[in-house]
Amino acid sequence: MTFLEAIISGIVQGLTEFLPVSSSGHLVILHKLFGLKEPQLAFDIFLHLGTLSAVFIVFWRDVIDIFTIRKKIGFFIIIATAATAIFVFMFGKGVEASFGNYRLVGAMLILTGSWLIIGSFVRFGTGGLTGFKSFLIGIVQGVASIPGISRSGATISTALFLGVEPRNAARFSFLLSIPAIIGASLLKIRQGGFEGFGVNYIFGFFTSCIIGVFSLKLLLRSLERGRLHFFGFYCIAVGLVTMILL
Repeated sequence: MTFLEAIISGIVQGLTEFLPVSSSGHLVILHKLFGLKEPQLAFDIFLHLGTLSAVFIVFWRDVIDIFTIRKKIGFFIIIATAATAIFVFMFGKGVEASFGNYRLVGAMLILTGSWLIIGSFVRFGTGGLTGFKSFLIGIVQGVASIPGISRSGATISTALFLGVEPRNAARFSFLLSIPAIIGASLLKIRQGGFEGFGVNYIFGFFTSCIIGVFSLKLLLRSLERGRLHFFGFYCIAVGLVTMILL
């Protein structure tokens, strides 16, 4: 992993972890273009920790609130996280095997794009978050471990589809990402530790954090303006190109 590759990977991770376009899918494609044949487990840990830091920077007040005045949201996060863990426990090995399948990544990007468009215009439910809605969102987050499916896009679109207000859907999705990113990082540490660590990993960390803050704020503005479906068209286009060229 060269310095330039680390910086580019950090930019891609920071943008795509929160913008609903699938960070895992884009990193798989990027590393294919770089000619990296083996999974970059240690480097991916640093990229994810960078974007995790971005969540704390943007949503630090909300993180404090779920332990004080919004404990109900904290309870919903526990429910959703448990649902995600159940899915990963049952299907995790199959998901890992899919990371080298570039056609699958393309197909899942198309699926992500379609779901973003549906979630932008179709509502099947009303009211705020409930335990049942949280469980469904958690399952969807587990499904998003498949490369090409956007975690933020899938969870936000599902919340919108279930009738959750856009700002609350985004807030819940990003707070839910905290245990998800921590869990994924611990799993990767168990798989490969920090073998191959280099100083370029630090640059990747800071790049993904800085760009992550930017992309978080961009997505929040896009939700407020009702432009989430634009990302859906982008995902479909990238998915088609991936399936044709890779």
